[in-house]
Amino acid sequence: MNDEHKTREQLLEEIAALKKHVAELETANTACHRAELTSKQIEIEQHQSKQMLQLILDTIPQRVFWKDHNFSYIGCNSSFAQDAGLNDPSKIIGKNDFDLPWKDVAPLFRADDREVMETDSPKLNFEEPQIAPNGRLLWVRTNKVPLHDQNGSVIGLLGTYQDITNLKKAEEQLKYERNLLRTVIDNIPDAIYVKDTKCRKTVANRIDVHNVGCQSESEVLGKDDFLLFPAETAERFYADDTVVLETGTPVLNKEEYYLDKNGQKCWLNTSKLPLRDEKNQIIGLVGIGRDITQRKLAEESLQHERNLLRTLIDNLPDMIFFKDGKGRYILNNQSHLRSLGLKQQNEVIGKTTFDFNPPELAKSYTEDELRVIQSKQEMLYKEELAVHKDTGEQRWHLTSKVPLIDNQGKVTGLVGIARDITEHKRAEAERELLIKELQDAIADIKTLSGLVPICASCKKIRDDKGYWTQLEAYLQAHSQARFSHGVCPDCMKKLYPDFIPKKNE
Repeated sequence: MNDEHKTREQLLEEIAALKKHVAELETANTACHRAELTSKQIEIEQHQSKQMLQLILDTIPQRVFWKDHNFSYIGCNSSFAQDAGLNDPSKIIGKNDFDLPWKDVAPLFRADDREVMETDSPKLNFEEPQIAPNGRLLWVRTNKVPLHDQNGSVIGLLGTYQDITNLKKAEEQLKYERNLLRTVIDNIPDAIYVKDTKCRKTVANRIDVHNVGCQSESEVLGKDDFLLFPAETAERFYADDTVVLETGTPVLNKEEYYLDKNGQKCWLNTSKLPLRDEKNQIIGLVGIGRDITQRKLAEESLQHERNLLRTLIDNLPDMIFFKDGKGRYILNNQSHLRSLGLKQQNEVIGKTTFDFNPPELAKSYTEDELRVIQSKQEMLYKEELAVHKDTGEQRWHLTSKVPLIDNQGKVTGLVGIARDITEHKRAEAERELLIKELQDAIADIKTLSGLVPICASCKKIRDDKGYWTQLEAYLQAHSQARFSHGVCPDCMKKLYPDFIPKKNE
């Protein structure tokens, strides 16, 4: 066991051993007198006992000292003498703490000594400062126990300590790093937590505490997800925890949700990693959860808008298509797909107009698109021919093409909108023909306008060249009228009276 972490029982045992050796010296001395041993024998045994005790004292890692009831030193081991700036342990005799390098903290030591001797009780494993001969501040862990005479009266104390300055610095550094780590994890926007091998939380930062609907970490520690979430949510979390703990395989960037205390769905991007000890054994897991609720809501809203847009463009009669900067189709509505003789979007993705149109038309379309992309200027309402693959017809389109520009001003492609105007073109042609025919008719009518010379007797008409022609011949030449011949009732009576029936007949 590390000397810096000895138990109270072990310290008492060591101190008891030291006291035993001191007592043995006294006992040996008394025994020698009772046995009336020669002074030479007594001297030898005393020397041997002292050598044995000093060897023990100088070998153990602790500093050892003892004082009389006046707080003066009456002995110490070599390591204590060195701490006191002395080259010989015997030079400590008669000195007190106010005579040594740590005189500035001597009142503290004196108070401890007084407490031990007045209460006749040991004071164990307490930390206190000490000043080294070079003036450097040290930290020591001290034990002090009362010394008794043969009657049980307190006659002084025995103390031990060990230098824990490096340990103290390490503890302070560890404390600093823990505080630093805690500050970081409590102020990071992600939820961070640690679980043991039974999936109970041992660490939960501020965001994680909030996510589980609690106010403080103490409300969370020691609990598993079944005590913090609804069963359905806890089951999902537990399944991932089990994979990490049993296989050591991390769970990375998994999107999952839970219901908050208001019943609202909250989304997390979660990663879970195995936590291992110095022997590489899994002792738990570390979880990191990033709140992506706003992103998910935005994605859902965007998807909803895309669905609306798709529904809209797929039900428009116009043909709509999108192309990237290299003229490849990336999106087409149903009307445009039908014109290409296709049914599914994936049949056209990545293809160009040359895959669906005659070369001369495809070339014309591509040239227009290049001008739009390079100039960043739209092409509006251009009449152009197109071949519809679904019917095999040649149709007329009124086409507009507009550049697609990103937020950095870069053209990423274009959108095209084409309206079938074939029926309009046919109606327009028919209208033009009708207008021409009307204009010709009007022109013919105009040729008969004005003063036309006609014979009062034979009714012949003089034309522009001065010739006299029959009325019907003139009209047929200058209009679209045609004549058939007959006899009116008046002329019938005059010319053919015999053919008129009598009224009594």
